[in-house]
Amino acid sequence: MKTLARSLLGLLVLSVAYTGGYAFLLAGHERAVQRATLQQAIFFSLVGAGNRGALETGMQMFDRVRRLEIQAAPRFVDFLWQAPETDTPNARVLEDWAERFFSSCEATVCQNLSLSGLNLQGIRLSGARLVRADLSASNLQAADLSEADLSEADLRGANLTGARLVGTRLRYANFLDAQLTQADLERANLSDAELHGVNLSHGNLQWTKLNRTNLTGANLAGANLYGADLRGAKLEGIQLPGAILVGVDLIGAGLIAADLQGADLEEADLIEARLRGANLAGANLKAANLHKAHLFQANLSQATLVSADLFQTNLVGATLVGADLSGAELKQTDFSGANLQGAKLTGANLAGAELSGAKIDTHTRLDEKWRLVWDIVNEKGKVTHLAGANLRDAALAGVTLEGADLNGADLSGAILRYAILTGADMTGSSLQRADLYEADLAGANLAGADLSGAQGLTREQLESAQTYTAARLPDYLNGRK
Repeated sequence: MKTLARSLLGLLVLSVAYTGGYAFLLAGHERAVQRATLQQAIFFSLVGAGNRGALETGMQMFDRVRRLEIQAAPRFVDFLWQAPETDTPNARVLEDWAERFFSSCEATVCQNLSLSGLNLQGIRLSGARLVRADLSASNLQAADLSEADLSEADLRGANLTGARLVGTRLRYANFLDAQLTQADLERANLSDAELHGVNLSHGNLQWTKLNRTNLTGANLAGANLYGADLRGAKLEGIQLPGAILVGVDLIGAGLIAADLQGADLEEADLIEARLRGANLAGANLKAANLHKAHLFQANLSQATLVSADLFQTNLVGATLVGADLSGAELKQTDFSGANLQGAKLTGANLAGAELSGAKIDTHTRLDEKWRLVWDIVNEKGKVTHLAGANLRDAALAGVTLEGADLNGADLSGAILRYAILTGADMTGSSLQRADLYEADLAGANLAGADLSGAQGLTREQLESAQTYTAARLPDYLNGRK
């Protein structure tokens, strides 16, 4: 009996201790819930005051209140061996409030709002009205700011890694020293924004407006800029290796010394773009429009320029080793001093193209006509047997063809400014529309030559020739207007 009594007493003591321990933990849980509820009430009393100062003070509490952790309520049956669990009772309430409040916030309260240094990681603020808001040094990692209005916002030093900014208005926003790696900026408006040196690598910028945006030295390696509008953007020193720039609008863009190695620029619009010293090695520029672009000393090694438009493009000193320019429009393109070793130019239109000083080798694939033009301008008077040659629209300014045989040659539209043609046999040659400004024709045989439409030809030049019997002259030398 004594043993039984002692056992029962022991059980009673254990039961009381167990119940007491449970009650203690439950009371602690209830106190934590009350503290969380109180903190939530203080927060809402501030943000609901209807003035900017109180809202800013409340927002300084936002992250602490929403992340306030309490242990889950203990279960009586197993609280001693129950794995500790925590809960954040305020998180959903505050996050839902923030999305509703900032999307309908009045300008008098939310414009020029100071939210500097806040931790807003993962928050949903789609449609938020935060014009000129100060979000500098804030943590917006993985936040959803789609369709928000952040025009003129201060985002200096902010962390927007993986943030969703689809359709967001960010005109004149300042992102200096911000982090935008893997951010989704599809259809966002970043016109006139400050993104100098910002990391946008592997971001999504499809159809993004970047007009006049300062992207000097920015890192967009692997970024998708399909259809983006970069007209007038500052892109000096920008890093774009492996970026997708298909159909991108880069009219007049400044890409001086930009890194575009391996970038996909198929059908991109680069009219008058400034690409001096840019690295475009291995880039895809198929069917791109580079009309009047400036590519002085640019690196285009192994680049694909098939069917690209390079009309009047400056490629002086550019490196085009192994580049594919098949079928490209190269009319009046300046290749002076360019390296074309191993390049493919078959089917390309080189009418009026400047090939003086350009480097080619046995692996350079050049149509016979244009290889002959290269020989003439680079062999310095060594090529003289040119009877019947097709030199139509060739750029031959300043060449030496003294005593050359050009009998029956087609020089229609050729540029022969300052050319030395003394003693050349040009019997029956076609010089229609040729530019003969200051060309030396002393002693040349122009019998039967067609000079109709020639430019820059003077009576003095004709009189210096050996003969121009039966030659067809320009109207202005025939006494006709």
